[in-house]
Amino acid sequence: MTALGGCSSTPKGPYGYTDHYLDGLEALEGAGGSVLPDRQTLSRFIAFYNPLEAQHIQDNIDQIYARNLYFNDTLVTLRNREALREHLLATANRLEAFSLQVRDSLFHNNEVFLVWIMEAQFSVLGQARLSRTIGISQLRFNARGQVIFQQDFWDSSQGLDQHLPIIGPPTRWLRDH
Repeated sequence: MTALGGCSSTPKGPYGYTDHYLDGLEALEGAGGSVLPDRQTLSRFIAFYNPLEAQHIQDNIDQIYARNLYFNDTLVTLRNREALREHLLATANRLEAFSLQVRDSLFHNNEVFLVWIMEAQFSVLGQARLSRTIGISQLRFNARGQVIFQQDFWDSSQGLDQHLPIIGPPTRWLRDH
């Protein structure tokens, strides 16, 4: 009987950031929704990532992000500001330079979508690397102008994975084929 169970065609799951995303949206709906930010609030959010430096993060994260939130940058899913603080500080400490250039913004219902180009300079095994990628962030804000939901959509294989020593060559090969 156990052997037949191994032949089952039922897929494993659910898992992955798609399910985290849907759970995050559902939790947000239950928490009272969101409001459309004004231009000043949106500008403050964008400026938070330029520069992405440890002291800048420490000085501004409490104003930018709500205590309880949903944050997914395709690499990690986080549910509170303190976990996000740790993640962003660790990221900033690994980078030599970082910039986020917003190319366009779309306001739809109570959401903001930002189209951006991200550049990150870092070292891998002592060699300088530049990652340049395009992405979109889906954002929702609370009445205090803080981010309560952020889902970043971008191809990490274009941005970071291709630079990693073991993962990079197969990632580049797969992308090219």
